[in-house]
Amino acid sequence: MPLLLLLLLLLFFLLPNAKCQTCGDTPSYPSGSFNVTLAGGNNRTFQLFTPWTEYECSSFCVGPPQEKRPLVINWHGCNAHVPVVAYQEQISRIEQSASDYGYYAITPVGSKEDLIDQFGWNTVGIQCGKFGEDDFVFAETLLDWAAENLCVDTARIYSTGFSTGAFHSNGLGCRMPNRFAGIAPIAGSFGRLYESECKQGSPVSVLSFHSRGDKTVPYDGNFEWLGQAEVTSLWEKRNGCTNETARVTYESETTICKRKECPGAPVEDCTLTGLDHCWVGGRSGGFESPGSCASQPGDIDATKHMFETWEREAQHL
Repeated sequence: MPLLLLLLLLLFFLLPNAKCQTCGDTPSYPSGSFNVTLAGGNNRTFQLFTPWTEYECSSFCVGPPQEKRPLVINWHGCNAHVPVVAYQEQISRIEQSASDYGYYAITPVGSKEDLIDQFGWNTVGIQCGKFGEDDFVFAETLLDWAAENLCVDTARIYSTGFSTGAFHSNGLGCRMPNRFAGIAPIAGSFGRLYESECKQGSPVSVLSFHSRGDKTVPYDGNFEWLGQAEVTSLWEKRNGCTNETARVTYESETTICKRKECPGAPVEDCTLTGLDHCWVGGRSGGFESPGSCASQPGDIDATKHMFETWEREAQHL
């Protein structure tokens, strides 16, 4: 064997493999509960899921990601299901999909609204958190924490949420579009008072899910909240759509998803029939009787669909 080739082989086996090195100087945190301190001094809590990965290297490597990975932030609804993080994971199965696709997942904990004894968010058109808590500041602090402390691909950060959490995902897409690659609100809307604010701004990819049978956040809206068609139209105009033709991405006896490739960013809207106020395709994710959220044959799995969509869109980043 030539001497040069022998030396190269020795270097390959003796030197550490680059894939086993840390993500720059960023620490790698395992899954667990963490706190962040907001600018006003308030401490807020969130649950972190870190995907455990294996690496090919000179010796067996396993642990937190050493290469930049996407992040999804999963906002729970306004509820008193304690612990709220466990309930949100139970209905959404976001961490399960995050594990399958190698994403970090953060599930923030809302502040407590004492009058109604529930945990939630203060956001665009709905107030379910402690008076004075700014959940946009909380979101920004979480994003800064993730960028500093995780091996995160900051170009691939997503926001999803149910009910009030969907309102907040819409609000984050409206106010902080440059920090999110996409949002996926489920059974949410906008407050009408925020419509003019959110009509203009940078584009962001949107994937919405809503059932016509939703009694809590009505599909057709009310005097306070936009209907789903109005929400979709708002995002299409903001993302630059004019005469683009909608393409059907999913169709069954209970679900139809239509997608427009707007010049700025795509907008997709999945409409269901028969379900109440539910995490679509989840366990029992609503506030009504459990049967009202039981998945029907043909219902789209929102969690599966959003991850598949994000993976496809990432190929064009």
